[in-house]
Amino acid sequence: MSIKKILKNNFNIKGFTLIEMIVTIIFIGIFATLALTRSQSGISIIQEQIAIDQITNDIDLARSMAFAKHETITIVFSKTDGNYDKSYTIYRGLDGQREKIIDFPNSIDGVISLDNSKMRNVNIKLISLNPGYELQFLPLGDCNLETEGKIELDSKVIYIEPITGKWTIN
Repeated sequence: MSIKKILKNNFNIKGFTLIEMIVTIIFIGIFATLALTRSQSGISIIQEQIAIDQITNDIDLARSMAFAKHETITIVFSKTDGNYDKSYTIYRGLDGQREKIIDFPNSIDGVISLDNSKMRNVNIKLISLNPGYELQFLPLGDCNLETEGKIELDSKVIYIEPITGKWTIN
């Protein structure tokens, strides 16, 4: 085989031009940016739903425990420096004789934290439980709320009915 044929065969090989490569890299960058943006907003929606599930399940469990054990169960939210804490505490007993329920599910010594990897970006914007920041269930399962209470997260609100303590999400 002659050198001319070898060179001719090598130059006939098809490949990508520099412009095609640049356009491909730009498209990959655009698609990666879109995917990352969508996944971040999707993650925050999922984190907020996990926080809602945690709070509403704890409300249901506290109400059930009050009825089943015939004792007063209280969920206490708190505020530090004008901001609502990303945690709440579960107590048993009357107001002057409360003690933390240290073995309450998903708690650390009776404190439920929303500041973990599953709910880190979720904020409690407003707690309106009349009276104060407490939701108390009496021995028959009744709730201490005088008017409808609400717990507002980033984009969702948990409404709690007076007397029954049943909740709805809006």
